[in-house]
Amino acid sequence: MQIRDLIDLLGWVTAISFGIAILNYFVKYINKKYINKLGKDKKQIVDFYRKIMKLIVKNHKLAGAIAVFSVLTHFFIAFSNNIISITGIIAACLMAVIFLLGFYGAFINKNYKGMWLKVHRVIAFALIIAVFIHLLLK
Repeated sequence: MQIRDLIDLLGWVTAISFGIAILNYFVKYINKKYINKLGKDKKQIVDFYRKIMKLIVKNHKLAGAIAVFSVLTHFFIAFSNNIISITGIIAACLMAVIFLLGFYGAFINKNYKGMWLKVHRVIAFALIIAVFIHLLLK
């Protein structure tokens, strides 16, 4: 395996694990806006959706940790081989801030509401844009 292939693989591991982590927001939003409003006649759909939602919510922290670990590895291998891009640095910094805010909220503050959560979410959506720009300009 070439270094470039390893860097690409780590980039995709990062993107996929971040994608799983950000699904946390979407499954909760869909549950709140639509699933909760379904009648008793749709119980099978509700039960199935909630199983999927529970799996995603339960693994949110793990997916985020994998994303941060893989992006740091991706960055350090790219940096040590002089394959670096400013768009990648920006995306990695955004992911690090998201991780630090999530760590703060989950393990230090332990309050799952507040300004930290709003900033955590906004930066997560900014990261989506940053990743697409990184992929376009790499």
